[in-house]
Order: sequence, then C-alpha cells, then structure tokens
Amino acid sequence: MDDSLTGLVTGPNLLSYIGELTLHDHNDIADCNNLATRSADFGHHRYTQPEDWFQEYVFTLRYFGWELYDGAIFKSTQHDVSGSLANFLVESADTMKDSQQANALIDTLDTLKTNDPAMLSFDTETRQGESFQVVPARYDAKGNLHIALFKLELSVNVKRSRFLFWDWEKHCASLIQRKAYLRLDRDALDRRRALMKKKLQEQTMRRFDLRKHRL
Repeated sequence: MDDSLTGLVTGPNLLSYIGELTLHDHNDIADCNNLATRSADFGHHRYTQPEDWFQEYVFTLRYFGWELYDGAIFKSTQHDVSGSLANFLVESADTMKDSQQANALIDTLDTLKTNDPAMLSFDTETRQGESFQVVPARYDAKGNLHIALFKLELSVNVKRSRFLFWDWEKHCASLIQRKAYLRLDRDALDRRRALMKKKLQEQTMRRFDLRKHRL
C-alpha cells in the first residue's frame, strides 16, 4: 500500500501538493510557513488586520528565499459562497483551467475530511474559517518549487466546525480572497538555513501530514 503525501495542515495553513514532493521540500515548506505564520502573528493581529498580516507573511517567505512573482500581491476579491467551501476551492481551480490543481485539491480535501485531529486543529487555528490560507505547491519542468498563496477570510452569521465542508446556504456566507505566487530559490534558503533552524528551536507549530492511502 502506498501512503502518498497529498498535503499538510500547520497553523491556519492548508497545503495541497500537485504531484508528489520530496520529503526535503515537504519539510522546507512546512518550516517556512511555520516561520512566516509566527512572524505575521507577532507583527499583526491575524483576524482584525488580515491585509497587513498577509503582507508580513509574504515578506517573511521572501526573506527565507521565496521569490514573489513580479513583486506583486494581488488585491482582494469578494465572493458569495453557496454550498461548501471545499467545492468552491475546487471549482475556482477549474475556472482557472488548472485541472491538476483541482484534482490535487480534491485529494487533499478528501484526506483532511477523514483526519479528525488535523480538522480540529484547522478549525481552531482559523477560528472556523475567519482567516485561513490554502497553498497549492508544485514543481515546474525544471524542478523548481512553486507555491500559490490564497489568503481567505470567511464571513458568516453563525460559525460552524468543519467549516470547509459545511453546506452554506446562498447569501449566508461570503469570502474575501487575497493571493500571491512565489518560487523557491533553494540557494537563498540554504543561506538562511542556520537561522531557520535556530528560530524553529524556539517554537514550532503542530503539523499534520495528509496522506492518501492507495492500494
């Protein structure tokens, strides 16, 4: 039986892997997102200052070797949600004509749905969707590692546990989305690796590997 990694939950971040990542890159992504989350939390309130929080998050990733496409963070867009957020995320990938991302998200969300500790942690860290991130990761043809950061803020009248899979009625839920795209410069990260290790020894967030069981 093959237990393939489909993604990762750590703090308010849900990472989804498009194709299989090496264990080394899996750990680097987890560690970089850990440090970016802590830095953003230190400088800004995660829920009341989401734009500043996200900018600090991206700044920290850039410090540890992630290059921002065109130096740009995309402005927020607002969406009404009808049905589940899980379906919304998959359909959004389909709308971008990215079938690989859509299929990877399906695998990641399926494994998250059956992982109660990961789901409970994600509910808690995001205040049931008030502020969370979905982060697809993939290699390009040259083996470079890329991530898309989707910063999402759910606004509802009544919060729900397992919010990603709740069937929201029309006009009862809206979503603000910010996004950025980055590529990892491994040499730049290696130059910061000693500092990264030191920072991680001070405090780390819990992480939950998401695995798809294949016979």
